[in-house]
Amino acid sequence: MVCAMAWRGKMIGGSIGSFFGPWGALAGAAVGHAFVDRKQAAAAERQALHLLAVTAAALYELAGVDGRYTPREDRAIRTILADLNLRFGTRLPAHELAYLIDDSSRLDQSLSRLAGASRADLNLGRAAATWLWRVAVSDGEPVPAETDRIMAFARHAGLSEEEARGASLLFVRTGGAGASDQARRDACHTLGVPYNADAPALKLAYRSLSLKYHPDRHAALDPDIRALTAEKFAQIKAAYDTLAGGAPQTPGDWWVRRADSGRLTPAAEAAHAAVACLACGRQAALPGPDALAAARCDACQALLALDRALAEQLA
Repeated sequence: MVCAMAWRGKMIGGSIGSFFGPWGALAGAAVGHAFVDRKQAAAAERQALHLLAVTAAALYELAGVDGRYTPREDRAIRTILADLNLRFGTRLPAHELAYLIDDSSRLDQSLSRLAGASRADLNLGRAAATWLWRVAVSDGEPVPAETDRIMAFARHAGLSEEEARGASLLFVRTGGAGASDQARRDACHTLGVPYNADAPALKLAYRSLSLKYHPDRHAALDPDIRALTAEKFAQIKAAYDTLAGGAPQTPGDWWVRRADSGRLTPAAEAAHAAVACLACGRQAALPGPDALAAARCDACQALLALDRALAEQLA
């Protein structure tokens, strides 16, 4: 298992945080390794290549659950795997990585295999959930079959429903309506409130935890620690959305980061302007109000306009 390797010396995986903001640290913690001698390096190499192969197959398995496979899904998968390969230290040259990707369909039950590996390393599971959401939304809003498959993966990987949905915050506009009983219990646990907490109690708990884990309060800490606190902040936001009835669902509640100034601004005031993706920083043209809800970054599939609390956390 990936998690069984020694985590000594310089952690290669820590650098993965730079490619995807707060989620990057999860991936980095899942795949980062240090090599203290050639024997360990050889073993790490084999396990890293195994993880790449299983991840490739799992992403392609998810892409096919709706009965079609699109060029956008293919591009998203290849981007994710190329990033992982690079963070491993470019173990595979481009042509060999392409062969691994194209040959991944030969590996059966790949989502179950990846979930099995994740049970021993929840950081890997959280990172994998993020990769799966990226693929699910790459060709439009996820269909129920894709959502169900991701939630099943999360359960088998040992993640809570709240954690799995927290991983979707950057990609899917969801609210708390219709949340399952277990999801509500998980959310209550995250906020530290009783199951029957009223609205004022929820707001008080949310405000207290948000202030505690807001990234601005941890700006002087190690980058990996900052990323973990940002991920905790996202979990708190997801839990509050689940219990309070969901995230804002109108363009008037969404914010974007302008590319020219880097400042956050209401999305309604930035129609057709150049904005920077809040997740990866890539520049894109913001569409008009009619298409704003589905506007995504072409590089990382994150929504370009997010509710203000999450936008401030990422900015």
